[in-house]
Amino acid sequence: MPVIQEPVAVSLEKILLATDFTVGAERAAAYAKGLALRFGSTLELVHVFDPSVATSWVAAELEIPPEERLRQSKDRLSEFEQRIATNGIKTTMLCRAAHRPAAALIEIAKEEKVDLIVAGTQSKVGIERLVLGSTAEQLIRSADCPVLTVGPKAKMPAAGPLRFKTVVYANDFSPEATKAAVYAFSFAEDSGARLYCCYTVTDEHRYGEKRAVLDKGFQEALKARIPQSSYDWCTPECVVEHGDPASAILDLAERVGADLIVLGARRSSFWLTRIERGLTPALLAEALCPVLTVC
Repeated sequence: MPVIQEPVAVSLEKILLATDFTVGAERAAAYAKGLALRFGSTLELVHVFDPSVATSWVAAELEIPPEERLRQSKDRLSEFEQRIATNGIKTTMLCRAAHRPAAALIEIAKEEKVDLIVAGTQSKVGIERLVLGSTAEQLIRSADCPVLTVGPKAKMPAAGPLRFKTVVYANDFSPEATKAAVYAFSFAEDSGARLYCCYTVTDEHRYGEKRAVLDKGFQEALKARIPQSSYDWCTPECVVEHGDPASAILDLAERVGADLIVLGARRSSFWLTRIERGLTPALLAEALCPVLTVC
């Protein structure tokens, strides 16, 4: 049975903040800024300009050349940097033209050797799709480093260094969840946060009278994956939820007032229609706090 390795201190020397200048990106920027203040990180502000897409009806109506639109994007990124580079935060910025924004962001993340990507998400039609041009979805599925997505319902963090008070770690016992555990425990220890380790049972109808016994077994399995050193600074709570995984995790996070959800994501998942046991983009679009995913 795999056991979580002893967590190491979170190191966030470089954070890539992807921005498309929307309200969602501004919300993500608040979290990126708070993390940069907490960990002394350099913020890499990145905007990927797709010359084939007109960002507004004005640009389309006036047929503004791509070169001019790229120049305007660079100006907006510069203004964005001026708002971010306060309180001693070190920033760099990069505006790149590409027809595949997600692929470009992933390439930049590799080139710059960033430790974390932060991106905003927005629900487009209900909660079925997310946008940053659906870039956030592709980042989660393909990035080598963890990705922190900030949805449209996520609460704005308080100004200053960001510390998480309550962390929900969704563990489905997959290899990806084991990798995500390092970040869940490290972030929680850094902030002295309450930590909830959660497993979701989706086919409870098969259990009948054995439900209580099986729930206890899942709780024991969760406890077995908790590093012993974690008990020096907190008492992690192991929780078994039932039903749709996304809804169950969201309900738990709201119930305990979580300000961070951590989970593992499968690279093989296409458009995030399935992260282990049916977890869908609903979680990312509906969460009241940021969601950290690790592949």
